[in-house]
Amino acid sequence: MNFQITLKSANVKTGAMPVTTSSAKTCPDSCPLKAGGCYAKTSFLGMHWHNVTAGKRGNTFSALLAQIRELAPGTLWRHNQAGDLPGTGDRINKRDLVRLARANHGKRGFTYTHKPPTARNLDAIRRATREGFTINLSANSLNHADKLAKHRLPVVAVLPSQDIEKRNLVTPRGTPVVVCPSTKSEFITCKTCGLCQKGDRAFIIGFPAHGTMSEKADAIARN
Repeated sequence: MNFQITLKSANVKTGAMPVTTSSAKTCPDSCPLKAGGCYAKTSFLGMHWHNVTAGKRGNTFSALLAQIRELAPGTLWRHNQAGDLPGTGDRINKRDLVRLARANHGKRGFTYTHKPPTARNLDAIRRATREGFTINLSANSLNHADKLAKHRLPVVAVLPSQDIEKRNLVTPRGTPVVVCPSTKSEFITCKTCGLCQKGDRAFIIGFPAHGTMSEKADAIARN
């Protein structure tokens, strides 16, 4: 599998920060967005992701780790603008995830995962979290977010597209939801925000369905 790092992203949502892309083989089969609704499959990002998956771009995982180690101390960076945690399909490769977390030492890396919260996967995620690498569990809806929150790890959730303008949004069990600031203002990016990197937050971050496949994501977010 190939992995690629862009040291200065041109993505208007992330801002000019380091971002990585992992082969689509890392994505879990259990993710409902895999069959439709995944924003990363569209536009220029989709073409780039396809080339990384096909081995036309990027390099080995070890080469990626070397580049991450070379990032300046304190650098905020996003792992996986497309792709998931190390490991094929639903299973996390714990050894490689720990290697990734250790490469992040002194930096402010963060990412998201749709890998299922099995006991083995959760153990790997908690190990990486202790190493200082923030991993957000990705929920398909606010109902799902409540289920994932019981693992006491940071959680993000897909929201119906119309929720972008809502305030005082909460999950069915009453957990506060903050709509991703960059979806509400063109002047805010991941680089200037950094909320997803804060692993000890007491709220869920919501991402309204967007992109050309937003209708399918909307349908999933309403469940």
